[in-house]
Amino acid sequence: MSGLRAFSHHLQAVGQAPLPPLDEAIRQACREPYRRVDRFIQLALLGAARCGAGLPLDEGCGLYLGSGIGPEGNNIVVQEQICRDHLLPRPFNFVNTLGSSATYFVAKDRGLTAQGWWACRRGATLEALLELALADLALGVCRQALVGVVEECPAPYEEHRLRCQAPAAAVMAEGSHWLLLEAQAAPGGASLALRAGEPAELLEALAQAWAAGDALAFGAQVPPLLQAGVARLVGAPPFGAGLPFHDSLAAARATAWLQEKKKGRLHLLCGGPERLMYLSIQAPA
Repeated sequence: MSGLRAFSHHLQAVGQAPLPPLDEAIRQACREPYRRVDRFIQLALLGAARCGAGLPLDEGCGLYLGSGIGPEGNNIVVQEQICRDHLLPRPFNFVNTLGSSATYFVAKDRGLTAQGWWACRRGATLEALLELALADLALGVCRQALVGVVEECPAPYEEHRLRCQAPAAAVMAEGSHWLLLEAQAAPGGASLALRAGEPAELLEALAQAWAAGDALAFGAQVPPLLQAGVARLVGAPPFGAGLPFHDSLAAARATAWLQEKKKGRLHLLCGGPERLMYLSIQAPA
């Protein structure tokens, strides 16, 4: 298992009113002010700055940033400029259609000079990023990995529900969820492990590892019937079932549990029906 050094959790539900600005929070959390950045980049900066704030990062710390949907706000604006208004897109909007632009600002703010990855996998972005980061940690490519998932929620929210394939009554949210991982877990410290396999194999591993006081959670793509069956198997209700919806519920539930819990283990079944995964997070002793 890899060590889990720090985390950050930001989840903001949306309603009828516009989302609050992030400028002041960015000024407080980041090393310097950033101009001409969109909300997606702001969310990435905010979450990364709060993850292990004050901790010096290893010189070779890798950066792994992703999103299921990506920077929707500027993509919508650019498509409107081109298709509706028949204009060339503005440079600021066009450049920021690339989610990988956020990796530059996060690396700059945290003083990172090693490799940076951008990954996008609908409904399972955290899992994709963790596979990359944990492989690099195991192979010695890096000794630390800063892993983050960002989901933007542009208005109108009815259209956003359609893009996310969310239920019509779902409460939507934007989020920025981050984990700082290390190659080796410290004795008694928090740790994290991820494995993929056949459903029966993963369910057996989960049941064997389950202990009193543990928590159970699911990613967005795990079928409801399987969720109900696992909950009956371990005799515990799912954690975070009432959290607002966005594309990376696995990341939201993992960091929300870390924020709320002080002991035990989180067993998170995630991935998708075609490739199920089992994420286990051990809280500090």
